[in-house]
Order: sequence, then C-alpha cells, then structure tokens
Amino acid sequence: MRDVPGSTDRLIASVTEGNASRRAVLKGAKAALTGKNPVWAAVKGLISGLSTRTKILLALLVVLVALLAPVLLVVALLVLLVAWLVAAVRAATR
Repeated sequence: MRDVPGSTDRLIASVTEGNASRRAVLKGAKAALTGKNPVWAAVKGLISGLSTRTKILLALLVVLVALLAPVLLVVALLVLLVAWLVAAVRAATR
C-alpha cells in the first residue's frame, strides 16, 4: 500500500510528460473504462501529445489530401475509361 502514491505519481507524470503514443494509449484506456469511444479518445490523446511542428505538418497533410483527392478520383476514372475502351476495341476486332 505504501507504493500506491508513488505509482500514481509516476502514472500521472507519464501522462502529462510522456510521449504521444503513451498518452494515446492511456487516454484510450480511460475512455474505455468510462464507457466512451476509445478510438476517438486515443486519436485526441495522440494529437495532444504531438509537438507543434508535427501538428502543423499533419494539418498540411490533411489539407493536401483534401485538395488532391478529387484530382486522383478523376485520374482513376479516366484510367478505367481508357481500359474499358481498349477492352471494347479488342473484343470488336476478334
């Protein structure tokens, strides 16, 4: 019983000063124990544990994906259209 305060102090210190992955695991476990969504809590814990530079890079990545997603969709549809036309021409020439 004498080790309990020391253990809880170490646990609190690891949450407040720990790395992002440890913070995500502990936040997810806390949410699971309280009946909330552990995945969302773990993601929020992971983001809160990241450095400011990493958060900015992550935000830029999300914006870049959001901007390029429609372009990639159009390119994929054009590739499928060309493949369908090639298959139709080959089938017609046989």
